[in-house]
Amino acid sequence: MKILDIIRRIHPDNAFLKCMAVWLSYFFGSYVTGHFHQESSAIGAILACTSSIVVLQDNDLKNSLHNGWLRVLGTFIGAFIAWMYLLFYSFSIAGMIIAVFVLEVICMLLKVPDNGKMATITLTVVLIISHEYPGVPSWENGLLRFSEAAVGAASGIFMVWVEFIFQKFRKMWKQRKMILRKI
Repeated sequence: MKILDIIRRIHPDNAFLKCMAVWLSYFFGSYVTGHFHQESSAIGAILACTSSIVVLQDNDLKNSLHNGWLRVLGTFIGAFIAWMYLLFYSFSIAGMIIAVFVLEVICMLLKVPDNGKMATITLTVVLIISHEYPGVPSWENGLLRFSEAAVGAASGIFMVWVEFIFQKFRKMWKQRKMILRKI
């Protein structure tokens, strides 16, 4: 009985859905970044994959759209604050900590859910990448991170939409089979 309970927890369709979203995100995230800055294309893939996984926390379309919106909004806010910081200062640990504090306060004032958890992730990534690749202009760095998050969120939402359509067809097919059995 316990083995059956364990087996029932496995949903291959959900695992496949996440695999396809990660694959699409990896491909498009590394492509978008690699087109502009080849050296950080792997980072682009990481951020795009992260976005698609965040979007797939819930496998229903409404929550996925909400999670995708929060991911893109947070990324925009974080990239913008990082860009503003990098216009005036170069990377430093103390500066990054101060920027995180300012970002958190701004997210609280704007009532961004989770106080901009995604914004903080993006801010720190943009600042650290600017330290690792100082030749990348701050506007390009922020725009790339935003693009990667948008690509990942879109990949996750697309896969949830495909699953939604598939479930609708499966339900219609079952109903059709039941009607044909009665005839």
